Amino acid sequence: MTLTYEQIKSVWTLNNKIDNLLENCRIANKNIQSTLYEVYKYIENEIKVSSFFVETQNEKLIMTDFCFGNYTEEIKNETIKLKFENEINCFSIGDHTYYITPLDVSGKIIGKISIGIKKSNAVNNDEYFFEVVSLISELLDTYLFAIQSECLKQSLIMGLQNSLAEADINESLKKAANVLYEGVNFKHLLIVYDDFDILNETNNIKYVYFDKNKLINDDVEKPFALLENIIKTEKNFFNIESEKLQSLLGKQNTYISYLRNEIYNERSLGFIFIETENNKPLTIMGKELILIFKEELRQRVIDLNREKSSLRHYFSNQIISKLIKIKNYEKLLLPKEAEVGVLFADLSGFTKISEQILVTPNKISNFINEWSKGVVKRLFPFGVVLDKIIGDCVMLLFGPPFYEDSKEETINKMLMGAKIIVDFTREYLEMPQNKLIQKHPDFHSFGVSIGINYCHSIVGIIGPNKNLTAFSSGVNITSRLQHLAKNNEILITERVKNIASNTSNDWHFSEKKYTLVKNIEDPLLYYSLVENK
Repeated sequence: MTLTYEQIKSVWTLNNKIDNLLENCRIANKNIQSTLYEVYKYIENEIKVSSFFVETQNEKLIMTDFCFGNYTEEIKNETIKLKFENEINCFSIGDHTYYITPLDVSGKIIGKISIGIKKSNAVNNDEYFFEVVSLISELLDTYLFAIQSECLKQSLIMGLQNSLAEADINESLKKAANVLYEGVNFKHLLIVYDDFDILNETNNIKYVYFDKNKLINDDVEKPFALLENIIKTEKNFFNIESEKLQSLLGKQNTYISYLRNEIYNERSLGFIFIETENNKPLTIMGKELILIFKEELRQRVIDLNREKSSLRHYFSNQIISKLIKIKNYEKLLLPKEAEVGVLFADLSGFTKISEQILVTPNKISNFINEWSKGVVKRLFPFGVVLDKIIGDCVMLLFGPPFYEDSKEETINKMLMGAKIIVDFTREYLEMPQNKLIQKHPDFHSFGVSIGINYCHSIVGIIGPNKNLTAFSSGVNITSRLQHLAKNNEILITERVKNIASNTSNDWHFSEKKYTLVKNIEDPLLYYSLVENK
């Protein structure tokens, strides 16, 4: 049986009217529930549909049943359990016939649709109602696919943003890769970014490499040998061309997107390198997601480097890496009462060196910079905090921010660190660039004087400049000891000596010494560190 002219005309009218209705609902930003209700009211009035059922994803991408009219649980269950061997099915319950067809987009079923008609109206009209339900399905296919694609994109964008909000950037990238895989379906994903080391003035190249959405390599625990070799041989690795990287990695069908510095556009902060599956080009949504991910990651890298640059004024890379993985780590840096190790190291004879030998501000500042940088670089592995550099004096703290070492461990590290500073200062003064200093008649009196204490203090980020520091009478006593110390002498408080002596036989100390301290009634007892065994 073929459709009559009137039925063809009716189908044509339905097509135009429902198409316009869906477009108007889209423009008005109506949700899926409201839009489907509008469709139901129209077909109820035009072709006497008594019920309308749609099973599809809602705006949260959750499979949902939308029921209108006299759709009962019995009818809904019968509709849902139907398997679509043919494109259209129908069944009867009571005095109604129900016509069902899948919602199909590019061969993928995204749900199903059913209309209910009284049997009296359906007699000899099956072909017409098959055509009607098929027409509504096709129109809803396009509408729902557009809505769901947009919802999926928004969901993935939110997922990417939430992923990159993790405190640990590597954990962020793992979660982001999972989200990105849903929208891009890549074969391999390589993310490279810059972790600038302000102390050594070098670029640390960090990376994570995914096979589909599974992490298989990173720069720390599971290095990618081939990539490591490329990094070593390519001088301008951050700006490497896509075709060259593709060739070096032996990859095909790749896409690269650079994380450009917002100020210096010629300098890349890293890049995202994607290999697609089965020669498939990236979809429009895939490109949009990568662009959004790139911008979010670029800002994250900028913020991370800025944050690390600030933290590197006080902490080693090891402490920073551990610190920034802690959510709201700033609370660890708030002022608190704690017992800390304090070490002051001051260049002996610096006044003569600066006034009689170096003379110019440039030479003096270079001398101090190289010495203090060398001290910090050698003691950072002990987990020390650089409190401040005051002229030619370095103040170091042992303990913050985690306070994981015992007092015995802390004091042992301080004594070892002090010896290292003495040895390094000797080596530094004997370096070729300090030949003028070596020619001075008082060269033998140049070195470093050190004071050490373990004391109760207020420690944390303090003051308008947000500096991490410690202050207490114990800190003042440490400074006093450093001023008392002679060239290459290490002076310690009685408490430090007692704890060190009770813990280990590796250290030797002088006899007890005394000195008066301003504003303190009792004299200060102290010792000097003799050569350790």
